[in-house]
Amino acid sequence: MTGTWRGYVATVGFAAVVLPMGLVSRAEKRVPSFARRYGLSCSTCHTVFPALTEYGRLFRAKGYRLPGADMERGERPLPLGSPAETPEGRRGSQIPFIDIPATSVASFQVLSDFRYSPNEDVQVEFTGISSVGLIFGGGMGQYFSFFGNVALLEDGEFEGIDRLFVQYNRSLALNVRVGQFEPRAIAFSNHRRMLRITPYLNGVFPILPSQNFFGFSPNQKGIEAFGRVPGPGGLGEFAYAIGLINGEPGGAFEALEGSEGPAGELVEGLEEAYAESGGEFDFNNQKDYYARLNYGTWLRGAVSVGGFYYRGTSGFLQDPDDPDTFLRAGNQFNRWGVDLRWEQENGYLSLLGSVQFFNDHLERPQLSDPSAIVTMGEVQAYLHPWLVPGFRYERVDVRGFPAGFPSSFERYSADLLVLLGSNIMLMLGTTWSDDSAPALPLFEDFSRISLHLAF
Repeated sequence: MTGTWRGYVATVGFAAVVLPMGLVSRAEKRVPSFARRYGLSCSTCHTVFPALTEYGRLFRAKGYRLPGADMERGERPLPLGSPAETPEGRRGSQIPFIDIPATSVASFQVLSDFRYSPNEDVQVEFTGISSVGLIFGGGMGQYFSFFGNVALLEDGEFEGIDRLFVQYNRSLALNVRVGQFEPRAIAFSNHRRMLRITPYLNGVFPILPSQNFFGFSPNQKGIEAFGRVPGPGGLGEFAYAIGLINGEPGGAFEALEGSEGPAGELVEGLEEAYAESGGEFDFNNQKDYYARLNYGTWLRGAVSVGGFYYRGTSGFLQDPDDPDTFLRAGNQFNRWGVDLRWEQENGYLSLLGSVQFFNDHLERPQLSDPSAIVTMGEVQAYLHPWLVPGFRYERVDVRGFPAGFPSSFERYSADLLVLLGSNIMLMLGTTWSDDSAPALPLFEDFSRISLHLAF
């Protein structure tokens, strides 16, 4: 409990330091292809990229189309043909309500890092161009849109598709997307988080005793329906999402690949078992499902309270040295939690908080069912249009883990974003865990200076 209060005091103390420093306005950053297409200021949809304003969230929900009266703003789309313009013999091959954007739908992002890791053999390192990404998206006619993100380069290697989906946008009340995406079940998106130094633990934390590496991030494959409807008496609104996905290993699995120790050996054994059981993408016939419900209103700022439930199935390798002992559906697990977001009326301050519960149930009764609770609190302040600090506190409590694994530990992350230009961002960040944290890549201490370019 003492550690918990230390984290709370640190969070409140950070807010007390930054708030009196002359808050002016929110900063801005953009995905350049959308800004070029619609001719709008980047602050229309973003605070600091990739965080979204409420207008930006509506833009995303409508399939990357401008909501409300601004629907007609921007370029005129390029039609793919209509019956009136097509010879009679070819009319059947033309679809009059389909068009494509008339300008480029793609943007590039480049990241260069300088990193200090006190516990590594090489403590100080320039990474050069550590990552190059291609982001693209736009509308396809009246009801369809698409979005994709391809990691062209990540630590010197081609990583492939991060997200890629097609979306059906009938109205704000009902939208459907199919493909590879981050499920809306997650409390706060790892793709659109402001503090870039570390991912949210509640989206990637693995339950090691049950060999469960499921994660909401970086992506999952499946189908999801979502939408927004007015609240009672027109007060506020409800946002919902339901989905059906494969339930694949997430970011922790990738982080532990090639690492030393029992966790790295477990990942190596599971990779072999997955390969012999149908592949990492889908090794059983059971699909995972989830539902989320949020209520948002206005209370001296934008307030959103939400909760979710997730039910999934994962495999269990009885003998790490023998892939034939792999049980395709050896673990029935669930994730559920509640979360809160508050954005100050003038937009100068944002507070986020969540509690998420992890519960796994193994087919082997001789093993105890492990569980975990991840608590998170975050504060973001907008001191000037070009200066945005943030601080995050996370605590993990576990039960049923192996002897020697800590029953609780904490992680702290701090970032400072400095805009050097409309599409040039300098990120200074540091993360550290308390002395009881496990010796895993997710909890290593390091500091980083990054230069992020978008064009």
